[in-house]
Amino acid sequence: MAETQTTRTQVVVIGAGISGIVAAKCLQDAGFKVIVLEKTDEVGGLWTFREQGYGVMRFTHINVSKQNYAFSDFPFPDDVVDFPHNKEMAQYVADYTMHFGVNKLIRFQTQVDCLEKKGEDWHIHTSKVEEDGKGGYTSGEKHTYVCKYVAIATGHHAKPSWPDPKFPGQESFKGEIIHSVSYNDAITNNLVGKRVLVVGIGNSAIDVATDAVTEGRCPRVWLSTRSGAWVVPNYLFGHPVDHYACRAFLWLPWKLGTFILETVIKLLHGNPSMYGLNPKMHALQTQPSVSPVLYHHIQRGQIKIVPNIQKIEGKTVHFTDGQSAKFDQIVLCTGYRIDLPYLADNVRSKVLDEGTNHIKLYKNVFSPEVGHTLAFIGFVQPASGGVLTMSEIQSRWFAELCKGKVKLPSKQAMEKSIEKDKRQHADRYFASARHTIQKDPILYNDDIAAKFGAKPQLWRHPMLAWRLLLSSCGASQWRLQGPNKWDKAAEEIRKVPITGLIQNMAVLLLALFASLLLLLFIFMF
Repeated sequence: MAETQTTRTQVVVIGAGISGIVAAKCLQDAGFKVIVLEKTDEVGGLWTFREQGYGVMRFTHINVSKQNYAFSDFPFPDDVVDFPHNKEMAQYVADYTMHFGVNKLIRFQTQVDCLEKKGEDWHIHTSKVEEDGKGGYTSGEKHTYVCKYVAIATGHHAKPSWPDPKFPGQESFKGEIIHSVSYNDAITNNLVGKRVLVVGIGNSAIDVATDAVTEGRCPRVWLSTRSGAWVVPNYLFGHPVDHYACRAFLWLPWKLGTFILETVIKLLHGNPSMYGLNPKMHALQTQPSVSPVLYHHIQRGQIKIVPNIQKIEGKTVHFTDGQSAKFDQIVLCTGYRIDLPYLADNVRSKVLDEGTNHIKLYKNVFSPEVGHTLAFIGFVQPASGGVLTMSEIQSRWFAELCKGKVKLPSKQAMEKSIEKDKRQHADRYFASARHTIQKDPILYNDDIAAKFGAKPQLWRHPMLAWRLLLSSCGASQWRLQGPNKWDKAAEEIRKVPITGLIQNMAVLLLALFASLLLLLFIFMF
């Protein structure tokens, strides 16, 4: 057996998806020698479409506007549409890696087998791998990387989450059951003309159901949901809906904010119960699903919303409200779970709550017991907007910590912060594995940016103050000041419209008017 080769460097980044490449770029900007380890043969991670294995569906568009799902110092070209297709997203990511030279740092087809701490150094044991054409890999040559700092950027969409326990009678189903991770499109997955049941009500579930209707011409498409959902359109009053997530709105008590959002949804589409959506939570207690067409398909009878599955008998699926129907295919859009199989046991126990989707990380990045030498980049779920800006702000913080410019709080202080965040999270969000790492991007990014001097301060930027308050501002707002500030940041911020100055105020007035009507009704009757 050949001897395992060893390479020493300063920092290793695990994963070359969007979180990994932005981490590598930020660490390179800070002057570190960086190596990126990537299991596949290309960058992009989730945003790379693959016929086999992990990645987006063939038709997927980002459901966050390009201004709020961008690298802070590398905006999308102006001629790209508001919600780019995954091919445009993959090209954008590739262009970023080339522009900043990150492509030269990546070791492709390198699988991390084990990450362990030995003394003051991290040891990353790897295997050279090749795709087997069936969505799996065959492994070969071994290699060990030794470094002082590690950024784990493999994301929280690593392992498909299957119903556990299974639905009663699930194994008796006579058709095919797949997870959305294996779904490409209606034609490739042989859905054309079939009766399809989609389980879930998140963005992927709605995308699959819509594709089954439009491309698959399926005679029956039902969406099964346990908890219901609030569904918002991509555009609201002519602007991308995520542009309304501004500081002025997010600073409101969340119960007032959710009242405003729910009022807007009801004014636009009516009560969700009219469509069978029946949400069991308030709109801001979850991540609202985004779709420009779901209401349209429901109104035309092309998609039907039904409650949870009670049992399965052959091809007949029974639901908890007494309805039943026959299906040929079931697509499980039941999400993902955090999975870090390569962590040594003594590290994993300090990071994950086994059996749950909870992480024991200060600000979703650092373990109090491990310290700043190991960072988890991108292990956060945005309540609105995208994870990219959050991963970047985490990476910049990590780089400043590695340089010794800033320090983490004490172990005890970090543990108290984790417990406080957990309590606040439980009070705010609907109990679900999907929401264990949920954060509001602007508030979260401000919190992290303040730790190394990059939080935009209204008084320091009087010409931009209204935009910083009443607009989502886009990714570049955290490059106005602090380390590696960007001289074109203000220019990019001005490209994001101040929807809040008129439309948000109108929405607030409508909500207050509705409240007054409600109070009047109560006093009268």
